[in-house]
Amino acid sequence: MKMDNRNIQSFVPQAKSISTSCNTLGCMKSITFLLLAFCLAAMPSASGQEASYWQAQALSDYQNGSSNLALEDIDQYLALEPDDTWAWSFKANLLKDMNRYSEAVDSFDQIIRIDPDNAQAYNDRALLLSGGLNQHDDALDSIKKAIEINPGNANYYFNMGIILEAQESYDDALQSYSQATTLNPSLAVAWYRQGMVYKDLEKLDESLSSLSRSLDLDASNADAWNEKGLALMELGSRDEAVSCFERAAAIEPSNLEFQNNLQMAKGGSDMQTERIMQFNSTS
Repeated sequence: MKMDNRNIQSFVPQAKSISTSCNTLGCMKSITFLLLAFCLAAMPSASGQEASYWQAQALSDYQNGSSNLALEDIDQYLALEPDDTWAWSFKANLLKDMNRYSEAVDSFDQIIRIDPDNAQAYNDRALLLSGGLNQHDDALDSIKKAIEINPGNANYYFNMGIILEAQESYDDALQSYSQATTLNPSLAVAWYRQGMVYKDLEKLDESLSSLSRSLDLDASNADAWNEKGLALMELGSRDEAVSCFERAAAIEPSNLEFQNNLQMAKGGSDMQTERIMQFNSTS
């Protein structure tokens, strides 16, 4: 089974939490995690004049677009306030944005040292280990710890599903997505990933059901419309597939894949034959 290129979404410097989304990267559909959002509003007041200075300087430099200076500032602050979990989260965000994933993981380890029951830190750590470092086994251990601490968080189960997909543990991934949608039936991205796994496993009826549910919740997901169209084509439902490709192309008119799929469906081309021809032409 072909897995998509993987990446992690940027942390948004805003609550000890990482933003939610699912995007496309590279030439194929990419999987992104549901991240927890980091919030400047959650910043505690520093104790001591010198600590307050470095805290304010870190924020100022960050807001002025200088991540390197902000990192130096927050290190100065942490030298004075080594048990401030907000500051370690801030540092982790900076390091993540600089693609320094191992160091960002170390920052989350510091949060866990200070607060061993911090489920979000375990979740964020898992995202970096899997999405940034491709250390999926360690990431799975970390996300399982997050779930152990907070078993009611649907996003954690979604993220575990993504990691399990990376490990090609597709049945387990389906179980994770199912748990995510049980906890939060409105989590459109979990229905979408569930539909994708079913489609890759050639369980097309189940795939259509999940993709349709995802689109009921989020009709703006062009990838879901396209994937639903492809599944319908494989089932021989060409007219319905055309409608799906039209929706995908309307949302992203510059996407050549969507436009090509639409034209093939309208023209009566066989999708599987077309794919074989394209493969042979590049081999």
